[in-house]
Amino acid sequence: MTNFRTDYIPEPKLRFGDGEAQDPRAGLMKYGPWSPGGSTSYNEIKLGFIGTSHSIAAAKQLFREMETVIPRDDDEVARHKPPFPAMGMESPFRASLNMQPKWEEKLEEIDIEIVKDEPTPDASVRVLLERMDMAMQFLSEQDPPPKVVVISLPEEIVGACSPSGVDQAKMKHGNTDFHDRIKTFGLEYDLPTQLVRPQTLNFGGPGQERAQVAWNLAVALLYKSREGRPWKLAHLENDTCYAGISFYRDREKRGKAHASLAQVFLGTGESFVLRGDPAVKDEESRNYHLTRDSAEDIVEQVIEQYERYRKTKPNRLVLHKTSRFDTEEREGFISGSEEVSVRDFVTIRDNDPARFYTTGQYPPLRGTVITPENTSKHFLYTKGYVPTLETYPGPRIPTPITVEPDPEVCETSYLDLCEEILSFTKMDWNTSDFAKKKPVTIKVARAVGAILAESQRRGIRVKPQYYYYM
Repeated sequence: MTNFRTDYIPEPKLRFGDGEAQDPRAGLMKYGPWSPGGSTSYNEIKLGFIGTSHSIAAAKQLFREMETVIPRDDDEVARHKPPFPAMGMESPFRASLNMQPKWEEKLEEIDIEIVKDEPTPDASVRVLLERMDMAMQFLSEQDPPPKVVVISLPEEIVGACSPSGVDQAKMKHGNTDFHDRIKTFGLEYDLPTQLVRPQTLNFGGPGQERAQVAWNLAVALLYKSREGRPWKLAHLENDTCYAGISFYRDREKRGKAHASLAQVFLGTGESFVLRGDPAVKDEESRNYHLTRDSAEDIVEQVIEQYERYRKTKPNRLVLHKTSRFDTEEREGFISGSEEVSVRDFVTIRDNDPARFYTTGQYPPLRGTVITPENTSKHFLYTKGYVPTLETYPGPRIPTPITVEPDPEVCETSYLDLCEEILSFTKMDWNTSDFAKKKPVTIKVARAVGAILAESQRRGIRVKPQYYYYM
């Protein structure tokens, strides 16, 4: 019988405008969003729109509803699902939505017919993207341009661009995904984008609780409008640079992969995306890894980005990765960070078959760390019962993620590493949820990598700010 050690990490706190809280929604309602320099000024989020007359009107109606309090659908108010508190002058978000006709680019009836008349969904997506390119360029040339562009397409266009008989089918033209291409337009024209699906425009369709939709949109728009950040981690060391390394497949050369640095996090709250060199495939393990030179180059980029914003080099470097660090990678990362005093290389996975059960009604506490005897693996519950919410906010029995410190380069205790990882599960600004399962350092790697691949294919200069990719 295997013996286990069990530890518990208290819930990390988030920093908001003028206070701290564990729950993103509770913190925003009580303290307002966090801004660099401690600013508590009121902001206008200038919204642009691309769509048909009908879909733009529906999207604007959705945002007008967000200027009022939106109650929960259920009669019983759960602590982890509060009503939406409204945008506007008196809003705890300290922001209102500015929607002007000059920031609208409407698809005319002839545009719709051209898209629908194409013989295949692939061809329809190609024509639609050509029109989207023109629309984004038009909005970027307005004086002033909007801060965020909302893409709201009607069901008839989405249907014409989607394969029939496939649920949740992606709109694609060849290897080009519609979502990824829209994000590259944002990079090209310096306009962060927000895609709103037809079912979201119904504002309460299947699986779309109205208050939840409003919360998630408000948080995303706060960040994408570049008026600050909804929140940041309250206790993250300012002298530490955190980064997640992942890989993505080249769209032109299917047998080739590139390193995608999904996230670089600083204790001050900044988040960046960087692109690395080609990776090589280990035929035995089937995993991709970096050569020594590529690993050295990408970690030098990380440190340069940190130094650009902090005006000093980090004292500590933490690298998160979903596969183990091989010898070449390890040597390259060390060589590229020679001036850093402390290094921690950590592998994080979520497909380990290990399962643990409690004797009570609820699953293990979020923050529980289980370490089997004579192993380097630690099983961290990033989903589970949350004392702050007095419930487990999830539909299925939660499973832990696996945290495995590198056996050769890791100077920090496993509990401190797990505490940081637990903190990063609260940093996904695409949602207002209490926390996600994976830390954001690795969670967004695949999505960001796909956008990087598309931008590289088209020769579009990559910008490091994360709000272009989310």
